[in-house]
This record gives sequence, C-alpha cells and structure tokens, in this order.
Amino acid sequence: MSFARTTDKRFLFHGNAIAFAAHIRRPENFFVPTIARSCLPVTGGRAEAAEQKRSFSDLISFESASSRATGDYTELEKAVEFTHGNHGDNNLPTSTIVETAVTGFKVQVRQPPAAEAAPAIRTLEINRLYLRMENTSEHGYPTAFHLLDVDIDGGSVDGHGFRVVTNHKLFSEHKTKQKLEQAFSQSNDLHRLHGRHFFSTDEQDEPGKLPEENGIVLCTVVKGIEWANSPAEGCEIRGNRLKISGIGSLYFGELIIEEDFRRLTLLRFQLGSPYGGEGSVCEAQSGGHWYPPKIQGN
Repeated sequence: MSFARTTDKRFLFHGNAIAFAAHIRRPENFFVPTIARSCLPVTGGRAEAAEQKRSFSDLISFESASSRATGDYTELEKAVEFTHGNHGDNNLPTSTIVETAVTGFKVQVRQPPAAEAAPAIRTLEINRLYLRMENTSEHGYPTAFHLLDVDIDGGSVDGHGFRVVTNHKLFSEHKTKQKLEQAFSQSNDLHRLHGRHFFSTDEQDEPGKLPEENGIVLCTVVKGIEWANSPAEGCEIRGNRLKISGIGSLYFGELIIEEDFRRLTLLRFQLGSPYGGEGSVCEAQSGGHWYPPKIQGN
C-alpha cells in the first residue's frame, strides 16, 4: 500500500468564540443553546454573531451578547499572488483574532422556604465580561499569542460588589508554551510571584518546572477576588473561585495552554442549589497548525 503525498503548504486555521451556553439538569432538564457563536473554517475568514436581551426559565438572563472570529494572512497584498493556482506555495504568516462580550449577566435563584440561607432570593450580577485574544503563526515556528485582553466588571452578590483582579499580561508576555516553560525554569521569581495562577494535580510541585499534564497547562488569569466593601452572606473565596450558598460555584478566568493552542473561559459556573447544572460565559479558543509542520528543506 502506498500513501498519497503532498508538498502543498497550508495553514489550518482554528478559532472560535461563544458568548454563553449552559445545561440546567434539575429541577427541570434543559439546554441553553450556544448564544452568539462564531467559528472559523479551516481556510480562515470572518464570523460574527450577536444577540440581545434574553432570559431562561427566570433563572439566567443577559442584556447583550456578541462574538467575533477572524483569520487571515498578515500580508494581504502578497496573499493575492497565491490565487493563480499556486496556493500551495503560500507560507505567509497568519493572524487569528477571537473576541466575545456579554453585558448584564444575571443568575437569580429563589430559595426554598426551609432554607437557612438569606435572603430568600439570591442574585449574582456581572455588568460586563469581555475577552480578546490575538495570535500569529509563521511557518516552522510555534504560534505566538501576543495579546490577551480581559475585563470582568461590576460583579455583585445580593448587591454586595466584588472585584475580579486579573493578571492577563503574564500570558501575553510569554507568547508560547515553550517561552512559559523556559521562564519557569530560569526564574525563581516567576514561580514565587505567580505560582497561584497555575493548577497542578501533584501534591508537591517540582521546583523550576511548569505544572502540566500530558502537555496541557491549566491555569487562571485571575490574581484574586475581593469584596468592594462588606462580603455577601454565605460566600467563600478561594483563588479564582467564588462559592455562593444557594447558587453554587463560580470559576473565573480559566486558561488552557497547549503548544499552538489556547482556550480561555472568563466564567464557568456549577449550580449547586435548588437548581443544578453548569455553563460558561465568554469563552474563546484559538491557534492553528501548519501542514507540513516545517518548511520543506529546513
């Protein structure tokens, strides 16, 4: 048996963004279909989506939701030169941008009469969630994620304001997984000052080594969560998690890093209250791969 061969160079674009999706499992079982989703085809291009004010079972609502994904070659005029039947010779650098935003996000849960938690209705509100991720790729080199912009503004629980403090620049300063690994091995300060951003399944982390499992780094862009004034009743903050009695657990700014790929979820929630289920708000992933992986002859 012989295999088909190709010498054509291609960039396989990968980029998508969603504003909101959820699966509520009890007391009734229903999906919130993906809201404002944008997905790139393998050839790149542009995708945009937007939706206005919606509410789901008087539990979850938002004012506006949008997303956008674009993927193209960075040198547009030169890209035209490869549209004359010679597209397989194109090894121009590429750029991918993904972004999504949600405003007026609210979760409101009415507590059962016998519940000890107060007040009778618990309300989570976040005025605005926004993320934008940009990366470029050059044939024969790892994809570089050179911009990450994050905003989580106006959070409150039952009227008690809280701030989600982020350090997203840490991840745009180290544009590739390889650079992040090198920085960890060469700088004790990085581990000491920013170790809280990284998750590990090991009981004892190996000094000078980036925690990862099977090539996957799980981390968070969140530096901490703090109350603006007084804390809301029945709440616990631990790292990037805010646990609210009567609603459930919120996880902010979770980032997955692999070589040539990153995925950021600004808010993931697990409802554990009169309602049970899970969902995510403002999530985007980006990356892409060259094929063949290296320039011919190099």
